[in-house]
Amino acid sequence: MSLLERAHAHAVRLGRDRVGGEELLLAILDESVGYALFSSLGVSRDVLIWQLEKAAASDTTPAVETVEGFPVTAEVREVLRRDGFIESVAGLSAAGGGPARVLGEHGVTEELIREAHARIWAPLLDENAVWGGPGPGTPVRGPADPPPEIDLLTSEIAEYRRRKEAAVDAQEYNQAGVIRDQEKKVVRRRSELIREWAATVDPVILAEAVVSLREEIAILRRPRN
Repeated sequence: MSLLERAHAHAVRLGRDRVGGEELLLAILDESVGYALFSSLGVSRDVLIWQLEKAAASDTTPAVETVEGFPVTAEVREVLRRDGFIESVAGLSAAGGGPARVLGEHGVTEELIREAHARIWAPLLDENAVWGGPGPGTPVRGPADPPPEIDLLTSEIAEYRRRKEAAVDAQEYNQAGVIRDQEKKVVRRRSELIREWAATVDPVILAEAVVSLREEIAILRRPRN
């Protein structure tokens, strides 16, 4: 599904007859890159989703035109004219609509969004990026380490499971079902990436990594005097 298709699905779920900025940002939060971006800014996705859904419920902005067959507001029309994920997020934060007000409550600005993207996500999209280089806090990745995107998806799955359990505890079973379906999509995507990565790993290197990991576990299990 495209970003606009997912945004429209959120609009339908919320009983909206057009796609507004809130629905577009909700669609962005469905993606692993959106999850990683706002997590790096210290913003709870659960809280952000709740605020966006609340803002959408009170928004009466009419659609101004149809894009890809979906009625959209002027805010969304302008944002969709931008090129790329980060430009869409930055556009929503600067447009002055509901998403900008919600993000502003968390101190999130267009500048911070761009800085976080450059710090967290841009290196993952750079084919020439070198992992394990010098510098404090630089992740050291060996030849047997999975791609960083797999780690991000693993974190996202854990977040979905936490939200699903919270929904079940609150007896919100319909919401738990929706979260479960989202979790399954991310699990499938991670499995695809793992299979792609596994096909490129030297079995000897992988075996050596497993042996080293077993040694580290054995050391940690040793009783301390």
